[in-house]
Amino acid sequence: MKKQDIGQACERGGWRFRLKAYGLDVTRILYMAVILISLLAATALFSSCGGGATVTMKELKFEPDVVTIKKGETVTWENEDRRERQIMSGHPPVMTDEYMSPVLKTGERWSFSFDRLGEYPYHDMKIPGLLGRIVVEE
Repeated sequence: MKKQDIGQACERGGWRFRLKAYGLDVTRILYMAVILISLLAATALFSSCGGGATVTMKELKFEPDVVTIKKGETVTWENEDRRERQIMSGHPPVMTDEYMSPVLKTGERWSFSFDRLGEYPYHDMKIPGLLGRIVVEE
């Protein structure tokens, strides 16, 4: 677009004509802005919904080793250790088949949702003696 065309567009009606002169449609820009803002708001809303907790596995321990959540919330175990880890419900010698993660390599995570009230002990199958507990409240 030539400088002269832009000047004429300005004389005919201001910024709307300037945008049109560049091939931009104001209505389309506004719709796109509204959609983008809506998506950002939805992302923020859903990332804060649902509650739950994260347990970090690092340096031969669980951080935190006891987690309290509400019924229906999710616990996510995240492996920040250089060793492989695997979570299983129960404390040895009494183990349960309530849940068991796949083997988690460094940087991997696994989640489990707790739908019943109670206390849920767990352990790391790869590191004997490493124990934790989930407390599920109303």
